[in-house]
Amino acid sequence: MTLRRFGLPRLAILIVAFSALTGCGRTMTDEDCRKVADNMLHVWQTEAKKTAPEAGPGVEKAAAVIRSEGDKLVGDWSAECRKELVDRRVDPRELDCLLSAKSIDQINKCAEL
Repeated sequence: MTLRRFGLPRLAILIVAFSALTGCGRTMTDEDCRKVADNMLHVWQTEAKKTAPEAGPGVEKAAAVIRSEGDKLVGDWSAECRKELVDRRVDPRELDCLLSAKSIDQINKCAEL
């Protein structure tokens, strides 16, 4: 999967799926939002290293764009999480999935739980 495929539409699906499970589980905290955001950024950076050019013209610019997109993704997730999920009930399996995901594919699959 390319980094482009995990963008705001997938993030929105993830948030909706996460929000739909508010009737059971545990209460989402601001700290949970931060931990998920930290893991998303780590996953993004790991995936970016696999796809980023190693040498050639524009390497620094490409790295800056990838970094900027990762920061935007995490910023959007954090804002939506705090707005829509904090103090609401969530499925602990989905939270655990998001916290343990090691790839973008795994993060996307968390929405299917």
